[in-house]
Amino acid sequence: MLDHMFSPRSIAVVGASRDKRKVGSMLLSNLLASGYEGRLIVVNPGAPQVMGVPSVSSLIEIDGEIDLVIIAVPSNIVKSVLLDAEAKGVKTTVVISAGFKEEGAEGRLLEDELSEIIKRSGMRAVGPNCFGIMDSRTKMNATFTTLWPGIGNIALISQSGAVGSTVLDWLIKMRMGLSRFASLGNKMDVDEADMLTMLADEPSTKVIGAYIEGLECGQRFIEAAAKVTKYKPVIVMKSGRSESGARAASSHTGSIAGSDSVYEAAFTKSNVLRADDLDTFFDALNIFSRMPVISDDGIAIISNAGGLGVMAADACSEQGISLASLDRSTVEELEENIPNIANPRNPIDLRGDASAEMFVEAMRIVSNDPAVNGLVLLSAPVDTVDLDAVAAAAVEFVDGSMPIALSFPGGEECDKALEKVRAGGLPDFPTPERAVGAMAMMLRYRQGLQREPSHTPPVIDVDFKAARKVVDEVLLTGRDSLSEEEGKRILQAYGIPVPEEGKAQTCAEAVDMASKIGYPLVMKIISSDIHHKTDIGGVIVGIRDAESVKDSFNLLMERARRSFPGAKIDGVSVQEMVKGEEVIVSMVRDETFGPVLSYGMGGIFVEILKEVSQRVLPLSLPEVDDLIRSNKAYQLLSGARGRSPGDIASLTDIMVRVARIATDIDEIEELEINPVMVGPINEGSWAVDALVTLRRLER
Repeated sequence: MLDHMFSPRSIAVVGASRDKRKVGSMLLSNLLASGYEGRLIVVNPGAPQVMGVPSVSSLIEIDGEIDLVIIAVPSNIVKSVLLDAEAKGVKTTVVISAGFKEEGAEGRLLEDELSEIIKRSGMRAVGPNCFGIMDSRTKMNATFTTLWPGIGNIALISQSGAVGSTVLDWLIKMRMGLSRFASLGNKMDVDEADMLTMLADEPSTKVIGAYIEGLECGQRFIEAAAKVTKYKPVIVMKSGRSESGARAASSHTGSIAGSDSVYEAAFTKSNVLRADDLDTFFDALNIFSRMPVISDDGIAIISNAGGLGVMAADACSEQGISLASLDRSTVEELEENIPNIANPRNPIDLRGDASAEMFVEAMRIVSNDPAVNGLVLLSAPVDTVDLDAVAAAAVEFVDGSMPIALSFPGGEECDKALEKVRAGGLPDFPTPERAVGAMAMMLRYRQGLQREPSHTPPVIDVDFKAARKVVDEVLLTGRDSLSEEEGKRILQAYGIPVPEEGKAQTCAEAVDMASKIGYPLVMKIISSDIHHKTDIGGVIVGIRDAESVKDSFNLLMERARRSFPGAKIDGVSVQEMVKGEEVIVSMVRDETFGPVLSYGMGGIFVEILKEVSQRVLPLSLPEVDDLIRSNKAYQLLSGARGRSPGDIASLTDIMVRVARIATDIDEIEELEINPVMVGPINEGSWAVDALVTLRRLER
């Protein structure tokens, strides 16, 4: 259906008039200027024609089918236009008009009425409150900007019209073209997932760029993006990175993760490349549009300025891409064929007076080295170098066998040469660092393609009924927070090991329980009203005798009553003390993407170090393994600095089971195990604590 929108045989513009300042008139003017060759009709009761295009009083009066209706009228008229479109059997519409949910409650109600018409009619709609759409091969500029890059292979999706126009202007400057463009606005119907699904099979699109402020259906986005990135890269610039956008949560990971890190996890899952700023966004579009994807790690840097080469080499280290180690035969050939070469090893320095022929010879020799999978070409604007000749030679050399990134950092002198570079289809970058960064983005995409494909989550045995019973009992009491003991009952139902423990309500019971479990012990206050016991001194470890048990019991009760006077205290937990490395494993149910698994440094360091990584569920075993290896907590478990290796297999099993809890029991809003004590290899891991909060669902 969206093909009708982007390749329409007929377009009706509702709202164009003789007043050229009106948005509808700008749209019509741009459609004519871009050379649209299909049938054009204007809907305007007050004029027989506008800009030479015939006009009718309403959509109903138009003879024949209409593939696309573009609506640019006041918000209070849009509904009646859509009703006419429904009656006419129109397939697609773009609602440019503003004044809907972006302006408050009344606007939201009006937009809901439009949405109802769209759903029942089967129409597809972009907008409202949007900038419009483009398709270069249909010669359709259905926006209210005159910026028209022409035919190219970059597709652009933007939630913001202003950001979209910024990118369009940049494309024109860089002599780069467009395949399709959509400003989505309020996303009443068509969203990013719909666009990605369409663009996956669109043959003229090589790379997709998207500016996103927020998603409504996160899982749909992940599924669509994962499919399209198998064939073409998707570059996303997501605004709203600050923690101020994160919702409040009672768990540590909920409070420190924030929505932005969950978006990061979603992009990782679907091999979407995230650009942190517009420069990076532009650079990624530039190199992916014009070059083949790098086949593997390892690039060579060729320059006529040693300083520029060093900058690029530093950038390689920072950006996570390697300088290729040149074969001895390559070094010898460089020395033989390039007289007085300053440095034949990577980064290769040809000297300040290097000719265009020397650049070409170096590129030829180096590109034949099996360790080299990409070239970065640098030149300084010195009087001894003919930059125009170097640019022409570089364009002539490109044959599509490997990516080449070029940087002539400087001013006017460099700009003249760069015009030839852009006209020749070679990507250029303002600095060596950005040239290397673009190559690194390519490598990240390639490595994402090479990751083992995701499989379905592993099958495990669980006692769902036992866990369900705990949740139902708590909900019946009116509580939304579980005690540690209740949380651990859920963990045990799902096969997650917990230390041996018992509940004591008196000193005598605590001493008796301690003698049964054995020393050393851990004692904790039990209260569903106290989420983080360590914050109030509600956990005492290393208890080794009966006298210490008594003292600890009394101290824990005193601290709890002093810190939380109104809390319900159920007693003290007496637990077996287990040893190992402390990590955190938790789940937070994100409003956009659903359940998210978090993992990182545990114990009291989780908020101090904030070394936590996230992955969006569902997770396969390879994805769980990738999560475990994703941050510094892994260094504690892998035997670093003489430590004994941790039992990563048992940790993996716990994470799989936590993920299964999240998918099985929708009422669990957050589940935090902090710490998970990871024992030495082959000795197991234990859930030492459990914090669980619930949400109430309508059934």
